[in-house]
Amino acid sequence: MQHGTIRELWRYPVSSLTGERLDLIDLDATGVAGDRQWGLFDAGSMAVAAPESERRWRPAPGLQARMGADGPEISTDGSAWHRVPSPAADAAASNHLAFPVRFQHFGEIHAIPRYERDPLHILTTASLARLQALLPAAIVDTRRFRPNILVETGDGEVDFVEQRFIGKRLLIGAAVVEITEPCTRCAFTALGQPGLPFDKDVLHAIARHGDGGFGVLAKVVATGRIALGDTVAVEETY
Repeated sequence: MQHGTIRELWRYPVSSLTGERLDLIDLDATGVAGDRQWGLFDAGSMAVAAPESERRWRPAPGLQARMGADGPEISTDGSAWHRVPSPAADAAASNHLAFPVRFQHFGEIHAIPRYERDPLHILTTASLARLQALLPAAIVDTRRFRPNILVETGDGEVDFVEQRFIGKRLLIGAAVVEITEPCTRCAFTALGQPGLPFDKDVLHAIARHGDGGFGVLAKVVATGRIALGDTVAVEETY
């Protein structure tokens, strides 16, 4: 049963940094290929960036990340890009945050991913519309919620429809994913980012009306390439 189409696709090469909006992505066993494989760490303690809980890390979403020809790159302004890992990238991020930091792959020793649940994050325009209806004055923007896939649902649909997907599989382009649980939200959704003001009411509304969840998490059952405009359908039986 068709449920919608892909409206936006996102990849976040470095956890906690702003990601990149794409026209197509490859889904593999890790979720989106190249997604959240790198982290930003305190150069001394090797504590991973935690903008949602530590004030010193709050500027981290102001750093941009993308996948370049030779791997991840980061920028402080969108013009000069620095390869990750490199001394230049570490220096740029350290200057941005005002304390020494370094980039490290989560697969390396002593680097533990922040999130070890299912890696693919899906959100719908119906959920965004529902949250906007609850908070008419708020800026309800996809970037606050950092999904990999934003699904365009039917005209006028205003509801947290992802909750109905839990336990089901979605056919998305050439791939199949299984929805496993709601995406529990933290204070990251309230943080200010470039073009988005701090807004604690966003998290409060999700906690009151969405049982703390907004969007869903999924695992990849069948790998494949997906693109903007691809059909998203619910597989009723499998």
